[in-house]
Order: sequence, then C-alpha cells, then structure tokens
Amino acid sequence: MTGKTKFLSSLILLSLVTGCSVSRSTNSDKILVDQDSPIFDKRFESVSLKDINLKNFWDHGDPSDDRKPIPLDNHTFSRITEKVKQAVVNIYTIRLEERDAKFGIAPNDLLPIRIPLVSAILDIIPFQVPIPFKEEGFSLGSGFLINREGYILTNAHVISNSVNIRVVLSEGKKEYPAKIIGIDRMTDTALIKIEPDFVPTVLPFGDSDKLKMGEVVLAMGNPLGFQHSVTSGLISAKERMAPHAGDRYTNFLQTDSAINPGSSGGPLVNLHGEVVGINTAIIEQAQLIGFAIPINIVKDVMGMLITGKTERGWFGAQAAPITLEQAAELSYPETEGMVIKGVEKGSPAEKSGLKINDVITEFDKKPITNLALLRRKLLSLTPGQEIHLTIFRDEKTFAVSSTLAHKKTTEEIEDEPAP
Repeated sequence: MTGKTKFLSSLILLSLVTGCSVSRSTNSDKILVDQDSPIFDKRFESVSLKDINLKNFWDHGDPSDDRKPIPLDNHTFSRITEKVKQAVVNIYTIRLEERDAKFGIAPNDLLPIRIPLVSAILDIIPFQVPIPFKEEGFSLGSGFLINREGYILTNAHVISNSVNIRVVLSEGKKEYPAKIIGIDRMTDTALIKIEPDFVPTVLPFGDSDKLKMGEVVLAMGNPLGFQHSVTSGLISAKERMAPHAGDRYTNFLQTDSAINPGSSGGPLVNLHGEVVGINTAIIEQAQLIGFAIPINIVKDVMGMLITGKTERGWFGAQAAPITLEQAAELSYPETEGMVIKGVEKGSPAEKSGLKINDVITEFDKKPITNLALLRRKLLSLTPGQEIHLTIFRDEKTFAVSSTLAHKKTTEEIEDEPAP
C-alpha cells in the first residue's frame, strides 16, 4: 500500500469514527507552490527586463490597416481551424489543493432522531474543528504554442499550484512534460515550456486594439475534456471590466463564442488566423457571455513572464477620467485626461509633488485618451522604472518625473526600526 493510499484509508477511517467531512477551501487563489519548486524553469532568473529583446520572441501578424476582408463560405472556418489547431495544446496538471477536514463529533450525531428546532440549534455549535490540509487534484486546460523553442501561453489559473504539467498536441499521440517559465496572476497569464522533438507550428499575434464590435472570432480549446474543439462567435464588447472583483486591473474582450471549463488558456483568433486574445472566463449564470484577455496586454507583460518577476511598481496616486463638470471647475480646456483623487503618504507620487485635483494629460509623452490603455501600460511597469507625466494645475502645464517603488507590506512596515 502506497503512502497516498494509506493516507486516504486513514481519512476514510477517521470519517467513520469521528464524523469527519471534507470540503473545498474557500481560498482558491492561495499560492501553495512557490517558485522554488522544481516545476519552475529557472533559466531566466538572473535576467533583467531591460536585457530582453522581445522583437522575435513571437510571430507578428500583419499590422496594416488596409487588409482585404476574408471572404466567407461554408469552408472558411474549417480552413482557419485546420491552420490554427496544429498550435493549440491540451494541458493536464496535477496540482496541490487545500481542503478543510472537520474532525470531531457533530452534535446532531448524538441524537437518536433529528428534532428540527433542537437540531437547528446544535448545527451552530462548533463541535467540529476545521483543519486545513493539502492534497493533489487533477485539472485540465488549454494553451497554444507561440515560439518554435516550445514556449506555450496559457492562463495562470490553469497551471497555478501545479506540481506536474503534461502537454498533449492536436494529434493526441504524444504528451510532453512542461515547466513554468513565468506566471502573472494579476493578468491571469502564464508561460510554460516543453522541449519539442519536432518543429512546432506557432500562432502569430494580432492586434487586439484594432478589433471591432461585431467582428467574427473563433475560440479553440479543450472544453470539458473534449479535445481540440472550435466555436465561432463575435466580439460582443471591448474593454469590459473583469467579471471577478480580483481582476479589476484587466480590461477584457467579451465574446459570445462558447468558452467552457477546460477552454481556459486557448486562443481567440480572428479570421486571419492571428491570436487576438486568451480565453479565460465565463459568467455561469449567463449564456454566451465569455471573456478573453486581449493579446496586447500579453505583449506588454511578456517580459515579466519570461523573467518570472511580476511585481508591479508602486506610484501611489489614485486617478479617474475627468468629467466635463470637473474640467470646468479646474479651468481645464480639454475633455480627456485623468484627475488625481488621492495621493498616498510617502509614495513616489507625493515625493514628486502631485496633489489632489491635478490633471494628468500625458503619460510618457503620449496623450491619455483611454483609461484602458493607461491601465494596460501600468501593468507592465516594475519597481525602479521611471515614468514621465504631464500635469495641468492652476491653468499651467508642467512635467513631472518619478521612479516607481516597491510597495511595502504591512509586515515590512512593522519590522522597520522606530525613528
């Protein structure tokens, strides 16, 4: 009998004797496997972001604005699918999961019969004590090859807390072990790598900023374990706020192309066969509402994924798009910009002299015309990077430079010596 079998047998025995019950932990985002684990590939751990040249790391789609439209016939989708599916992979993982084991005798187990009022009172008595424990679970997802060296893009939640990752290609004839290069939970993106013994087909990156509402897209993946499925749909909306509160920094593409569990991490492609997003989420209560991470966000954080360093730089200012009323009150002559709502004490923003009601008109010498684009730019900035802002205050415009910092945690602040 193996150690795992002995553990499971002991758990069953305890449940019979003491009334043990097992339930999933409510903290599903908890990191149980850190970067010291053998599942992480550490080949780039000594490389800094400024040393990385991403120009040829992925294939680039056609950037021109005057591309000919794709003619639609009864084989259009099948031709695109045939080309794309060679780069789409299924990802199977064994991962650590935290569950709660409740040990003790439930009060209602002592009653010969269940009495409604008494049983309801006894249900709230904490006779059973929840004890968290870790065990291995199985999960599946999707991904796609972006580099002929065997680099694969997927969602962070697909491979989070994995201790073993296996990749199966479209033919399904052979599986490859994979390791994690980098994982960014804020954008729900991850980069893994296999060692291919073949010349991989890779998918070129398109331009998600050029997508239009109503544009036709295809989603490919491994939904519910059905290998290499394709669905078609439209771009229903752009720049959607995340369906989950923890994903507030990413603006999503909304699509009615079916995205089911297991499809996460697969590519959302346009009719040119270019990746415009990574399938990532659904709203369970709705039908035909799925979300994908725009591929332009992935381009901006790719350096972080390669180095495995995903800490964001801290500036310490809160801002929101300026309204017409605020512009009139501040004598601001334009309609676009970000008005500062708060400045944190001791932050780089405070040290650079920023104040509440300052209007940020440019970021790194580019006009601020879109909150989503500004948010995406901030996602790619790390501690130590310098930013340049143009500020409007009291009917005057001036430049401000600041270096982003590492934001100290509560524990780090408490550990500092008293002044």
